[in-house]
Amino acid sequence: MIGEVHRYLRESSQADHQRLEAGIDILEAVSTAAGRMRVVQGFHRLHAEAEAALAPWLADRPDVAFADRRRTRQLAADLATLGGRAAQPGPSGIVIRSFAEALGWLYVLEGSTLGGKAIRRALLARSDTMTGLSFLDPYGPATGQRWRDYLAVLESHARDADDVAAVAAGARAAFRHAERRLCGATALV
Repeated sequence: MIGEVHRYLRESSQADHQRLEAGIDILEAVSTAAGRMRVVQGFHRLHAEAEAALAPWLADRPDVAFADRRRTRQLAADLATLGGRAAQPGPSGIVIRSFAEALGWLYVLEGSTLGGKAIRRALLARSDTMTGLSFLDPYGPATGQRWRDYLAVLESHARDADDVAAVAAGARAAFRHAERRLCGATALV
């Protein structure tokens, strides 16, 4: 059963989500070594910037389990597997004004774990290697439970109209930021 806040969040960010998906073709991009490197670099930059901006809002919240949700280290390991290394991110321009906005950003990052599983299945179906792509499935069989845990936090903390609006604003900002980082990463493939 989908919660009320989740439903609103999904509907209000649907256009942003669709624009991001249309702008990046991960399946095509990772089919070459150079494209795979650019995709992983883009995801690393996205997560490094977002996690740095989210930490002040989420790190001390046991119900969020933010430390367990961080993927920058895994993405750095994927880059090393591919023969690259993680660059230090510069100023990201990310501004998060509240815990509710942070939950909106986390909606996008955590939602990508569901998308990552679908991408992984498609790559395996066409017999592609998963080398350097472990970040697509960071939680393994616990992905569904981790998503439900996030949704429980979302539903319990977004209680009034202002919180729900802030969560939606955070999610839309996160989708736009992801589009800047990821679509540029694959546009050169």
